[in-house]
Amino acid sequence: MQNKRCYNFLIFACCLVWVIMMGSKNIYTAEYIEIGRLFGVSKPQASLAMTFYFITYGIMQIFLFFILDNLNIKWYMLISVALSGIVTIFIALAMNLWSLWWILAINGILQAGIWGMCTHVLNKYLPLSMKATANMIMNIGTAIAGIISYGSASLFISFKRFDSPFTFFGVILFISAIIFFIAVTKCEKLSSKTAISNDTATIKTLTHTPFTLKNKNTKILFFIITFLLSFLIHCVFYGTINWLPSLVQENFGVKEQPAVLISVLAPLATTIGPIIAIKNCEKHINFVAVGFIYLVFASILSLLFVFIFNLNIVLSLAVLIIYLIIIQGAVTIVFSVISYKLCDYINAGAHSGLMNAAGSFSAGIAPTITGAIIQYCGWQISYAFIFILTLFITIFIGILLLLLNKTKKQTI
Repeated sequence: MQNKRCYNFLIFACCLVWVIMMGSKNIYTAEYIEIGRLFGVSKPQASLAMTFYFITYGIMQIFLFFILDNLNIKWYMLISVALSGIVTIFIALAMNLWSLWWILAINGILQAGIWGMCTHVLNKYLPLSMKATANMIMNIGTAIAGIISYGSASLFISFKRFDSPFTFFGVILFISAIIFFIAVTKCEKLSSKTAISNDTATIKTLTHTPFTLKNKNTKILFFIITFLLSFLIHCVFYGTINWLPSLVQENFGVKEQPAVLISVLAPLATTIGPIIAIKNCEKHINFVAVGFIYLVFASILSLLFVFIFNLNIVLSLAVLIIYLIIIQGAVTIVFSVISYKLCDYINAGAHSGLMNAAGSFSAGIAPTITGAIIQYCGWQISYAFIFILTLFITIFIGILLLLLNKTKKQTI
């Protein structure tokens, strides 16, 4: 019973630091329009600060991928996350756009290790029976962060205080660093016998995978392919969801504050995606096939949206949100399910951090690209671009699935 409380506390601590970190950076995304108006810049210029954030965030994660095994995670997280909380508060004090570029770039470095290190400690300390649940909670946490950030942005924009959420999230982020430190320390004190028992159970159970990674070459190929997939699938997700407030404003005449509030529906709905994806992957061994099926449906919906995006606000939001739910499910598979399922062959935390790095690059690039397409080519062309990219990913996964079946699930 005591051990279970300790494990639950670890899950809570990891989820808290992840949700607050994601919320702190999503606030900027939620306030693109307000920040752009404040500094007198266009959509692509307003989003450039987040591009700098995601570039430093991604590069730092790639660096951490190679050194994660040699780091004292609880101390690294305590220092970096606490500093990030302080830096987040400084966003509220920025006087011009270029200072935001620097502040967010620094914050990208400080926040880079959070996802991978949370995955690492969860995989290391939790018993096998709790890992899928922990993974589900962490992925749902991403959507919860969106709800909190977009909701608070909507509230404070109505009060003409767009800067206040950064102070709030900065303080909570500082506190979450301390809570994470305490949780990991408690788990470290559990008996080594329990840890050995968990490791043995993991080895016996997780060998049932659609492929194995038994040599260096297959591991390198696996890292390259999954990195590319994570980059592409995050591109369609961020390229769609980040401009949702603008979609309802510019195509349906919804005012700014209600537009941001409507955007809360998307992250709220996408909480369904990780739940379904993780349950399906627990039920079906071949998570590649599960992801392929998701993407087939996503491709159909994205094609439909090209033609109906501005016909009716209810219909448009319904189709777009269903699309985002499915894409979030596919993201979950690439983002974390693979890391847990193949932890016999790879460091789960390092690999999930690498997947997050790929996602961060796409999060930095995709909104800027789609914002430029919207501004210079129009909304329909931007959604045609999303459809083409979704279809390409689907075909790519389909080819991988055929190759895996051909090699009888022995290697990539």
